[in-house]
Amino acid sequence: MKKAWILVMGAMLRPAFATTMTVALGASVVGCADENDPKTWVKRLDEPAQRAPAIKRLNQFFEDTISRNDKNMESAEVKALLDTVVEPLARVYTTATLDDKTRKDTIKFLADTRDKRAFPAFTKAFNDFEAGKNDDDVKVSAQAVAQMAKKEPIADQALVDALWSCFSKFQPSKAKSIELVKGLSDAVLAVKSPGWGPKAVEKIAAPVKNPKDPAEGLDQIQFWQATSIRLINELKFAAAAKPLVKILLTPTKGDLRGVVNNALMKMPVDAEPVLIGALDGSDAELGAMGKEFGPDATHLAILADTLAYLSRPKGRDAVIAALGKATNDTQRTVMAQSLIRFPPEQKVKDAFLAAYKLIPENTAIALLGGVDAHAALAQASSHFYDTEMTKWLLREIEAAKGDLADALHLYALEAAVKLMGEGDVEAVGAAVKKYSDATSRESQMFTNSKTALDKCKKDAACYVGLLGGPIPSSPDTARYEAVKAAWMAAIYGKDDTRAALVEKVSVVKDGAVRLALVEAIDALAPKGDEAAAKKLEAVVAEDVAAGNKELINADDAVAKVANKLRARSLP
Repeated sequence: MKKAWILVMGAMLRPAFATTMTVALGASVVGCADENDPKTWVKRLDEPAQRAPAIKRLNQFFEDTISRNDKNMESAEVKALLDTVVEPLARVYTTATLDDKTRKDTIKFLADTRDKRAFPAFTKAFNDFEAGKNDDDVKVSAQAVAQMAKKEPIADQALVDALWSCFSKFQPSKAKSIELVKGLSDAVLAVKSPGWGPKAVEKIAAPVKNPKDPAEGLDQIQFWQATSIRLINELKFAAAAKPLVKILLTPTKGDLRGVVNNALMKMPVDAEPVLIGALDGSDAELGAMGKEFGPDATHLAILADTLAYLSRPKGRDAVIAALGKATNDTQRTVMAQSLIRFPPEQKVKDAFLAAYKLIPENTAIALLGGVDAHAALAQASSHFYDTEMTKWLLREIEAAKGDLADALHLYALEAAVKLMGEGDVEAVGAAVKKYSDATSRESQMFTNSKTALDKCKKDAACYVGLLGGPIPSSPDTARYEAVKAAWMAAIYGKDDTRAALVEKVSVVKDGAVRLALVEAIDALAPKGDEAAAKKLEAVVAEDVAAGNKELINADDAVAKVANKLRARSLP
């Protein structure tokens, strides 16, 4: 009986014992999972308790893999890993409830992959933006999107919409990271969705009452409106021409004039008639806006300056006509100064000199930072590339009297040195000696300029040959042999000289010499030059790709000359 009872109990216990053994064996199988296989850790993403260590381990896989492959994201091993991990990580970010650290680690990991399969995560980060809560998520997402958009256009409409929505409500005045502000702006400019043109126009139309107030100066002017104008520039959104001109006619938006000019230069055919309508008052709406500038009507000088950057014939004639009707010295000075951006034709020089004569001596111009009007115009006159103007400059130097005469002496001497031909050397040298000492900047400029003149006389090709050689880092006047060479190449050169100068731009690394060089190209292209414009833009692109900060800063002039050459070539 006892034996039978034991047998029965054994039979009853056998299934339970077998189940226990099966569980134990199962645990043993799980415990044998390959810890060095990313797929093992991907599976653990679905378990809240294992999610954080799984993300950390997958990130380590990623770092080790790209390190082994010399950071080559296109290598087969890196691609295979991304095929395994990106979509699951993006799904976790978009669907799971994550603590702050895990959420930040996940989006940072996804951003580092620069993989399109992470777009849903970036979209969520932008859509969920709330100042002070997910700033880091937006920062790394924006940085990733910006880098990816530079390589390939982003067609994911959900991401595009989310990025603009985030940009539209983001306020730098409430942000704690400049990297976040820059990252978001860079992303918008890199993505530059064609559908954003009208939205950008809406942004720049927002009123600004007090640009010194952080909420308006930082948020409206420096971020929303400046970025939107740059976006319009990138898109070449011609429908924005009139809204952009309205900014020029809004006194509280004066800080935006530079970026507005750059954008209008990309749409010269559409911008020119709008600017002329504002300048001559034929556009009643724009004419009425000019009254905001008061009785001095300084907006006319601003409009003329912008038209000069377009550098087209109708704009030139409109500026000359407006200059003839100028009612004060500020208008005369700024308009006359703007004439140097047009090709140096005789009627342009005549209008310039006529305005100069009407301005009294010792007239300080507030719009130019208090500079003497005659001094500013004397300096500008060198851009007419006419050696005959040397004699006029010397007469003005000799006749100058009063409190601001010293400024005229220095500015006019610089212009005379740039313009002097062989027959002017003695007279210019005497003026330099009389109005400056032997160690002065003007004296050194004269000596180095004379060296170039002595070498090449009237030979434009010889002057081109002087460009591109090494230039001592100090003193700064050491570059003046090359600057003089650029000036004389423009004075004596023709179309073949212009082509030769274009080929020199990438060789010349000194910013001041490069400026003189592209200005010479500008003067030698009265009808424009599309081919030269493309080559100049290629130089700028190369400098940006190389990260050469010194040349990038100097290349603003290169880009502007490229735009002028293209604008003149258009019908």
